[in-house]
Amino acid sequence: MKRLLLLFLVGFLAVEALGQPSVDIGFLGGTGTYFGDMTKTDIKKSVNPAYGGFIRYNFNPRYGFRFNVINSNIGSEGEFESHPWNFNKNVLDISFLFEFNYLKYIVGEKETRWSTFLFGGVGMQTYSYEMDADRLAFLVDPTYFTMADFSGPVITPTIPFGLGFKFNLSKRWGIGLEGSLRKSFTDKLDNLDDPLSYVDTKGVQIKYSDQFHNNDWTSYIDVHLVYKLIYGNRNWVLRTPRQYILDWGIINRNRKE
Repeated sequence: MKRLLLLFLVGFLAVEALGQPSVDIGFLGGTGTYFGDMTKTDIKKSVNPAYGGFIRYNFNPRYGFRFNVINSNIGSEGEFESHPWNFNKNVLDISFLFEFNYLKYIVGEKETRWSTFLFGGVGMQTYSYEMDADRLAFLVDPTYFTMADFSGPVITPTIPFGLGFKFNLSKRWGIGLEGSLRKSFTDKLDNLDDPLSYVDTKGVQIKYSDQFHNNDWTSYIDVHLVYKLIYGNRNWVLRTPRQYILDWGIINRNRKE
């Protein structure tokens, strides 16, 4: 919890340093799950609680930048190669996201009551990897252990992306629903680190996954509550004419057409 609050504070200070067109703070709660090497997973035991928050810097009513933190339990019960397998661990997810509103949207403004949105960016995840040789002995080639990594902490980059829907509740409050996926660059989340790999008779390591080709993804669905910290440019025209529904910028009342 202390790590989450510290990261959240760092993100807030970074956003403050960019300037102050419009700044929102959000708190989120929902669920997280995993997709990877396992099969026949028990859905009820593979969806776990997730919570976090974000700071959003809005460049204008159409797009913004978001520092996002999610803390969750990620786990699953199922099979690998017809053998029972399960795992459960804490995963801290940090991401920097570009957010695009399909309609112009500002928290609290009557003229921008709702919008769908897309987001994507870069991020990282950290969690603990547990290499259980006794359990793996029934699943992997004996040569696997000559190249296996030991247990320990993992920090991996991710590519997050997703979509959602948001709308206003009051002058300073808004709410939203979003779903997202995270592409990982390691295969250790489920404690199955390239389990089909082996060393052939010539001493060559045969691998089925690497930094760019692996099976581990995480997915989150959450509801977020947003509070407007700083109001934006009062010269923004919030009502979007139909012919400009997909424009990327804003219209300034002070600009002479």
